[in-house]
Amino acid sequence: MDVSVLINIGAVIVSILALVTSALLARNQFKAQRHGNHVGPLVELLKEFRSLEFHRNYAFIRNELPKLSSDLGISGLDEEVQRKIYDIGYFFQLYSILAHLDVIDREFIGSLLRRRYVEAWAALEPFVRKERELQGLPGSSILNILEHFAVDLRDHPPTDMQVVLRR
Repeated sequence: MDVSVLINIGAVIVSILALVTSALLARNQFKAQRHGNHVGPLVELLKEFRSLEFHRNYAFIRNELPKLSSDLGISGLDEEVQRKIYDIGYFFQLYSILAHLDVIDREFIGSLLRRRYVEAWAALEPFVRKERELQGLPGSSILNILEHFAVDLRDHPPTDMQVVLRR
């Protein structure tokens, strides 16, 4: 075999190895960047979860709100109850949006907070639906992304959290 052919074959092999190495490095960099995007929102999530007010509001939504009449929607409720509804509802909607936009990992946040999403939406749903009806709003308004995310979590449970943590 001619020396120039061997040199050309060697050059092709080196080029292929360089391409594969670059692709692997790019993939790892992308993963690292993506995980870096999760840090800010997760820190905020943990701050909120450390708040006694958050837990009291969540407990109210889960336990007490279903005992109230939804006939007048959200706007027909006492101002303090409305505040709790919007605080909890839009908190969960924010993380639903971040998961939808791939800012945070959907499977991670779904595994971590599945029960809370499902419980919160179950309590909020009659009030939200009635509010949409009273205001003449389409189904795609007022906590719509929360609704979609919570229903999806309810109907398609994500991977067990222990599996997610082992990755």
